[in-house]
Amino acid sequence: MDILMSKKEILRRLNTLRIKPSGLKERKYGISVKYFSGNEQIPSKRIDYDVNVNLSLEYNKGTLTIHKENIYYNQHQPDSINEILGDSISKALYPLQISINEKGLTTNEILNHKEIISRWELEKQKILQNHQSDSLYDFFVTADQRFSDKTGLQRSLKNDWFWNLFFHSKFINYGDTRNTETSFHLSVVPYRPPLKFTGTQLIHKIPTKYHSFIIEFNSVEMAAHHYFTQKKHTGQEYFMSLKVIYDMDIYHHFPMHIQAYFEVYSKDWVGNKIFIKRINYTQFQENTEEYKDQELDKTSPFITGGVVVSEPNKWGFYKNTYENDW
Repeated sequence: MDILMSKKEILRRLNTLRIKPSGLKERKYGISVKYFSGNEQIPSKRIDYDVNVNLSLEYNKGTLTIHKENIYYNQHQPDSINEILGDSISKALYPLQISINEKGLTTNEILNHKEIISRWELEKQKILQNHQSDSLYDFFVTADQRFSDKTGLQRSLKNDWFWNLFFHSKFINYGDTRNTETSFHLSVVPYRPPLKFTGTQLIHKIPTKYHSFIIEFNSVEMAAHHYFTQKKHTGQEYFMSLKVIYDMDIYHHFPMHIQAYFEVYSKDWVGNKIFIKRINYTQFQENTEEYKDQELDKTSPFITGGVVVSEPNKWGFYKNTYENDW
């Protein structure tokens, strides 16, 4: 190990993590959202797409450009009218520019709203070349109103899994145990505001072999939202839970991979889960070979690899070196 530090110093560094933008390049993520019913192993619904994210700094203000593209529904390109409309809305909305701070949080303010409206007008004309109907015109009236309403459009971003997961608060004070109670907001009910999950969040002090450090959120078990159980009248209790795992790169402290597991279930008489609904979200960064030749900054909390030294005695000597489970 290059450097050995005291537990106190490692904790101080872990609890003051921030994004380090110098040298941070554009990132491309492959994202897959799979929906499972019951205990099925093959998803009943699947959505795949790519997201490009680029961070730029000007006058100490961060701007994040997000580009969502290549949407596939159940592993095929959009072909039904609903899928085509959804794809057109996405093409109009992205690239999307927002502000971001050093903690990876955003105010949700859209910085390129006029560009979005212009793109939507072009997408409408493309659709009308191949599709025309009264219901389609009604859809356009509603969509026009939503795109022109900047505040409403910003609010709708919170109904997106990528948005909820990417901008969740990860750089918080984890205390002396690297484990703290917090909350997580995730839009698990379609087209509805996010639900609040309470639980614990842990930051790992030992980096992975693929140049990342891990942050985990585990919710407490809570009563299932009625959206998932409204068709069931058995008197049975239903629960839901959420687990989220972040791989953050150890050089820039920026997301590499994100995995989220949402479950709705009942229980049998011995407490085993009987699944009603599961949603698995995976987001993996492409081109991670860029990290191979990078070196850690000496101020990084991960330079020790998790090895700590005991505090010095009055003579200035360390008694021993050790690695523990604190």
